[in-house]
Amino acid sequence: MKSTKIVPLQQPESAVVYTATVISVSNKHCVIELSGTHYTAQIIFSCLVQPIKNDVVMCVLSATGDYYITGVVEREASQSMTVSFPEDVTMQSLTGSMSFLSSDSVTVAASKNINCISDQALHKSNRAVVNYDQLTASGTDLQSSFSSVRLISDFINTMSKQVLQKFKNYVRHTEESDQTKAGNMTRQVKGLYSMDSQHTILISKKDTKIDGERIHMG
Repeated sequence: MKSTKIVPLQQPESAVVYTATVISVSNKHCVIELSGTHYTAQIIFSCLVQPIKNDVVMCVLSATGDYYITGVVEREASQSMTVSFPEDVTMQSLTGSMSFLSSDSVTVAASKNINCISDQALHKSNRAVVNYDQLTASGTDLQSSFSSVRLISDFINTMSKQVLQKFKNYVRHTEESDQTKAGNMTRQVKGLYSMDSQHTILISKKDTKIDGERIHMG
């Protein structure tokens, strides 16, 4: 392929860089003040920090006569900033880790979904508040350790193939009815077994056996 040696008679003009003050912000455009004159400038795609009013910004005058804001130089009122993306964003670290650090608080908000996917997750805080309208949790193994547990609910439905419970002291209070249905029931008490009721009814379809050294009735 032969190279051409044609030299254009007029070279393209180079872009000129200025600093200007933001007068107002509207979507992807700003009104800037440069040397006492107002111009409309477009925020470039890679300018992630959203300019606000009274910011000193760096802008470029293109060869076509258009102004483009390339970044924020100075913000006198406050050092707070908004990192703005026009559409979908992917933050990626291919070989390393990624950290978000804050001395105050971190807020993650989405109008639709928040997905957290990892091989291992660690959540640690002095106090946590979890509020869901609907919650579905599933897994293979669950272990929890708390000094005190309080459950308040209108209805609790527990279904399990096998349940093993061990307590040092167990107190259950039912204001109305308490029903237990079982194929077989065995109770072993090392000390005293006491049952106090206003009325007691024992019904056996076949045999009833009471065995003891002494039986007191009445």
